[in-house]
Amino acid sequence: MNELCLTNDEMAGDPQFIEQVKAVLGLSAEAQVRLKNIARDAAGVQVEYEIILPIRIVGAELGVANGVTVDERITAQLRFDTRGTRVATRVTQLDEQRLRLLKDNVQKLAKMNAIYLAAPNEQIDPDVLRARRQAWYIQTDAQGNKRLHRAFIA
Repeated sequence: MNELCLTNDEMAGDPQFIEQVKAVLGLSAEAQVRLKNIARDAAGVQVEYEIILPIRIVGAELGVANGVTVDERITAQLRFDTRGTRVATRVTQLDEQRLRLLKDNVQKLAKMNAIYLAAPNEQIDPDVLRARRQAWYIQTDAQGNKRLHRAFIA
């Protein structure tokens, strides 16, 4: 295991430490890592992070959603002993089945015309989309990626 040492609980949420966690876990620069929970016991401390991975979905069958990027959440649990040395790491994985389900869901939304294709800086009015029965919209972000967003919860 790569050297990662947690000397105090506050350190777990420090941006520099989180960058080290991203490196140890082999995450891309685009991945967002947020401290979710810290639990201390006699054996040490367990730190849980929520990780948001941008997943690009491609396929002609996706229609307007072809090439869209969606955020998929996973978790990582890092266990540190009483000296602060990392002794275990567990990360939920994005397996092929989960990625296929993600793509199938986006395809279903596109086929049902439930996705609105917005202009890059367009202000989204949830009431207008609700009337059109389009709970989702795609908008290009600052990096030029088509991003899928939820407009409202039905």
